[in-house]
Amino acid sequence: MGKSSSQVVGYRYYAKFAAFIGNRIEKFIGINFDNRKWVLHDPTKHPANMLLVREDNLFGENEGGVAGDIDIHFGYPDQEPNLEYQKHFPLVSGYPYQSYLLFRGYNFQDPFLGHTFKTPAFYLGNSGYMKEMLLWVKRTRVRSDGREQWYKERGDGEVVCEIGATIINPQHFEHSATIEFKHQYTSSHKDHNLNYKTWNGTYQLSLGAGNPKSLIAMGVGSSAGGVHPSDKEYRGVFANKYVFLGNTSILRAEFDVLVASESYTFSFGDTAEMGNIIHKIGKVNPNTDVYKIIVFFTGNVLELICKLSGKTPSTPGQTSYASFHCEASLSLANASELRDNTAPDINPVHKIREILTDDTAMGKPEADINNVNFMKAADRIWDEGLGISWAIDEKTCIEAIEELCYHIESGIRINRQTGLYEMVLFRDDWFEEDEIHDILESKIKDLALEVMNSDDIINQLNVTYYDRQRIKNSTFSVYENGSILTIGHANAESVEFPYFMNMRNAEIVANWKLKQFSTPAWSGSFTTGWREARKWNRYDLIRLPWSSKWNGTILVRIMKINLGNGVDNTVTIDFEEVIPYSGEMNTSIVVDNPVDSGPKPPQPSVNAVFEAPYYLTVLRAGQTNTDLELSNNPDIGYVAAIAAKPQNNSLNALLFTDGGMGEFEQASRLDYCDILQLDLPITETTSSFVVTGSLTQTASSNNLILLNSELMGFVAFDDVTKVLTVKRGVLDTVPKKHSGGSLFVFDLPDVAFDSTQYAQSEVVEAQVLTTTPSGIQELSETGATVGIQSRAIRPYPPANVKINGEYWPQSIEDNLLITWVDRNRLQQTGGQFVGYFESGVTIESNTQTMLILIEYDASNVVLATHNINVTAASSYVLMGTSMQNSVNSIHIILKTIRDGYECINAFDHIVRISNLTAPADVTFEVIEL
Repeated sequence: MGKSSSQVVGYRYYAKFAAFIGNRIEKFIGINFDNRKWVLHDPTKHPANMLLVREDNLFGENEGGVAGDIDIHFGYPDQEPNLEYQKHFPLVSGYPYQSYLLFRGYNFQDPFLGHTFKTPAFYLGNSGYMKEMLLWVKRTRVRSDGREQWYKERGDGEVVCEIGATIINPQHFEHSATIEFKHQYTSSHKDHNLNYKTWNGTYQLSLGAGNPKSLIAMGVGSSAGGVHPSDKEYRGVFANKYVFLGNTSILRAEFDVLVASESYTFSFGDTAEMGNIIHKIGKVNPNTDVYKIIVFFTGNVLELICKLSGKTPSTPGQTSYASFHCEASLSLANASELRDNTAPDINPVHKIREILTDDTAMGKPEADINNVNFMKAADRIWDEGLGISWAIDEKTCIEAIEELCYHIESGIRINRQTGLYEMVLFRDDWFEEDEIHDILESKIKDLALEVMNSDDIINQLNVTYYDRQRIKNSTFSVYENGSILTIGHANAESVEFPYFMNMRNAEIVANWKLKQFSTPAWSGSFTTGWREARKWNRYDLIRLPWSSKWNGTILVRIMKINLGNGVDNTVTIDFEEVIPYSGEMNTSIVVDNPVDSGPKPPQPSVNAVFEAPYYLTVLRAGQTNTDLELSNNPDIGYVAAIAAKPQNNSLNALLFTDGGMGEFEQASRLDYCDILQLDLPITETTSSFVVTGSLTQTASSNNLILLNSELMGFVAFDDVTKVLTVKRGVLDTVPKKHSGGSLFVFDLPDVAFDSTQYAQSEVVEAQVLTTTPSGIQELSETGATVGIQSRAIRPYPPANVKINGEYWPQSIEDNLLITWVDRNRLQQTGGQFVGYFESGVTIESNTQTMLILIEYDASNVVLATHNINVTAASSYVLMGTSMQNSVNSIHIILKTIRDGYECINAFDHIVRISNLTAPADVTFEVIEL
């Protein structure tokens, strides 16, 4: 008989090992071997720092499974060495600040022998090699060094540093109905039910029996109605917001409850009636009986019982008709109230800040972070529900931040004014209106443009994200249907969101990106020497004008800004046109009939040519140079021109002058200014009036307005009401009546100067010719004429002139009182413009103020002329008893003179004298007030 022999049918493999996770973790959720299933850490069954794995047949009958105990080390700063390790390595480290798992054996009882055995180590299966493991850990409320997370909670108690998985694929309902029903009061208070059908289901609203009455609403996605009978027996419930999210999802309902009579009270049913409904109730207004209730519950059937206690019909057998209006807006509730927090993601803003400040990453001081800005960003991302989860093997900090910003459509910058790190979310309403920069077109040079997405518009995105539930990368596609229909085919591009764990987040951001890819938009760069541009920052918004390409302005975002090299301090800005993020995607595009857009020849412009006042000459050449030129030759004058854009493709205009030589030559180039049209006549004292047209550039107090020959200072313009507010009669002009005309709104860059110094009394012919890419407007035989008056050297006239306390009165009685204030040409070269009706300034040195009074009789025969030097005064009084007997009117001229040069716009007005009988002797008296 032979000896029996043993046969090996397989091996079981065991190992003791540690798996390091990384920095501090807050919670160990579970582990997944070979993508078979999640073994979750159950705090009710497992010790807090241990995961019990008992999955012996996880891989099948032949390959076995996994079993053992896993010690969890969270990376506390004072954590002790693992006891199992210490058995073999007494001097092993506790690895502070490092999270890791230690896999070891466990004690089990043999079911046949009844003995307890300890496995030699962690059972890994029968195949001889270790299966791949996925670890699911959480760290949202603490930082990598164990400190509490920055900005963990906000004022309303919400934990803003973590974002629960938002419920996805909501069913959206809207309905409104008014129902008539018959109610007969009987002594038995029988139920009176009403069944009615809407497009999305059958609803049952029943008015319960007994007292108190109950209002019951039942049905999938149903709404509670409000009872509004004419006899005011019942008061009702209105469902304002409703969300139905599937058979087992969370549903949120928001109700306004109106209790209009003191005889009625409102209450929820008791806990037994409510089931698992969670509710909040509170008065909207303490002075009224209107309550706000928010109800959360699960399931697909709503059964909400609200009790109304109060009066009942007083006459049994009486039949009354009542109607109530059932109205519900069924929409997705705020994401903050529809989140599953069993597996929350981290707020990506917190992660970005941690990368910036953690000493294991970029190590920036926390004082370098604009916390107010980051909190604003964190709140916004939390409200949007765009949480992320990730595990980083090897990546630079800059790459990690850029990837996170890509997921949430944002950017990081260092504010050059504060030196602090800031976040900019690319949202329509991130910047306030007053935070958006404006720049005049005249301040832009060397602008280069191109159209993004012009060659091949992307109208389909193939999106990849990580599906936490399926434990794998998943894909879907989003389409811009309108674009596909227009161009006749789909052009696809791929985008990846590896840190989004659900389709909802990936779909939201993918739609934003598709809108960018499928929308042709401007991008380019420009240079400017404007000093204000040096204060701008990356990702700031600019209202960019460029009249040769578009009307008005477009909104662009600064993508890169270069301040120069110290030698050339010109600012260079790279920009992209902003594509709105809000709103729905276009599902179709209406293609208009083609319009004949052939190029037109240069069209004539509305323009004005004039002699430049002292102020504009100073702005052009500087006060020192201007005064030097005038001291050498005070009789000189300069020709200036402004013009409005006549057509979209016009680039600019050219100023041609003949210089008195009979031949026109190009003198200068000008950029177009805005132009408005006077809608109604205005008087001298009107400072706000209606105009037609709009401003394409932002105007400010630095802008002058030329209406006919009067200069005004810009104050404000309401683009809705078209009311323009100005300062009248600024610089060397005085207010005048205007029945119509063009208002040129301009700043210095909009003005073209002829550098030729023309002499007094010289007449200069000038033409403003428009240009387009295809040509220049042709010269005509004649142009506008400008008579040189040596305007720059002349003093400013008196202002705020009143006659008997009135501006430009038609007649006076008895005495004549004239008052005025002084102006100063040399002083009024900076700051705000001084309007005609404002207080005075010190008169210019060596300037005299002269008052001329010419008395006329009824036949306009001159009775007397009087010249009075009133330089030292600010008023003049002529007593009625001192006038000529037959005086009928007085011509008043008030002007200034300096070194033989008179102001060019003296005060000149005739006032009629009524009811006077004056003696022949005339006396004058100057009175200083």
